[in-house]
Amino acid sequence: MERLIFHKDFKYKHFTSTILSGDLKDKIVRDEFLISQNLNPNNLVLANQVHSANIEIVESCNYNSFVDNCDGLITSDKSIMLGVFTADCVPLLITNGIIKAAIHAGWKGTYLGIIENTIRIFKKKFFVKAEDIEVYIGPHIRSCCYEVGKDFENIFNLELKNNKLDLSEIVFNKLKNLGIINIFDISKCTFCQENYFFSYRRDKTSKRMLSLIF
Repeated sequence: MERLIFHKDFKYKHFTSTILSGDLKDKIVRDEFLISQNLNPNNLVLANQVHSANIEIVESCNYNSFVDNCDGLITSDKSIMLGVFTADCVPLLITNGIIKAAIHAGWKGTYLGIIENTIRIFKKKFFVKAEDIEVYIGPHIRSCCYEVGKDFENIFNLELKNNKLDLSEIVFNKLKNLGIINIFDISKCTFCQENYFFSYRRDKTSKRMLSLIF
């Protein structure tokens, strides 16, 4: 089994770790893993992830740190690696080849507008056109396993099928509506692919995968 996975058509440097890499929320495990991949742990910047729609622009002064009160990071610094932890939520890696972002999009952040906020910064702060942006959608809990309450119909203005929420479709449609053409979904479910991924909903685990763009 692979220690990391990636989408072959998303041409920028990226990956999502698997169970075989261990709990990458653990700094010792994470640093050892990154070094094994010839990556410098000191160049990594992470969000502290509070299920918000907050995005922060980061620079070299943020090296080797967690940025408070946000679930998304953007940078124009090519030496910075950006990462987010997940164990059912959607990891999004976004770039035009110069500007890059890593986003943690659970149902709450998705509802609050983290995707829209991110693309707005790409466009208004960095003057990136939507058609030049590419997005990697990493492993997350998918409609096969994501059973929710009827209140989600009102939250997302949709009709549930068998009480299952298709967060993948919601994310994809939001990106399309924002003018994003190049979307690469790895199409893997964290809940049912238990040999590959941690899942909070399945196991109530505190362990996490890392999705990284560098």
